[in-house]
Amino acid sequence: MNQIEIKKNLRREIKARIALLEEGYCQKASEIICKRVMAEPAYRTAKTVFCFVGTRGEPDTVKILQDALESGKRVGVPLCVADGIMEVRQISDLNKDLKPGVFGILEPLPVLPLIEADEIDFAVLPCVTCDHQGNRLGHGKGYYDRFLKGTKFSTCMICFEKLISGNIPMDDHDQKADSVITDAE
Repeated sequence: MNQIEIKKNLRREIKARIALLEEGYCQKASEIICKRVMAEPAYRTAKTVFCFVGTRGEPDTVKILQDALESGKRVGVPLCVADGIMEVRQISDLNKDLKPGVFGILEPLPVLPLIEADEIDFAVLPCVTCDHQGNRLGHGKGYYDRFLKGTKFSTCMICFEKLISGNIPMDDHDQKADSVITDAE
């Protein structure tokens, strides 16, 4: 079995695990994860934070986004602009600046100010699954791997502990996170 097949099988396994997640667990785990992210020194000192908007199977990141906005941080959210290509747009209001995008995920309006990668201090990254060493498995389109390549900002990947995998197959182009935060550690 090659890397592509291994990753595809792992995504299928995680999708089955996501279907079994209880809403109560996801809410409680999201709260714990958000508190841990907001306690990170790299987050607290960051002037510009890049964070995704969580969807089913991912921690709810609204508390992080709200805290960053209320703390006066510049907040960037990913916007898919082409197949496998994303950019970061600055938001200032969660209710007015986000709308469902390509995959039904809340994205910033394309008219909002662009934030370049070298302006970001701290990023909160999503994953389908990851391991505790920062190796991530995304949805397979390469959006984050392309965006993160060559960046210098601090990255933190968040994942429900129940979706953590022991060994993530990595290719040369796959980007690793600096740290991993779950509801267990």
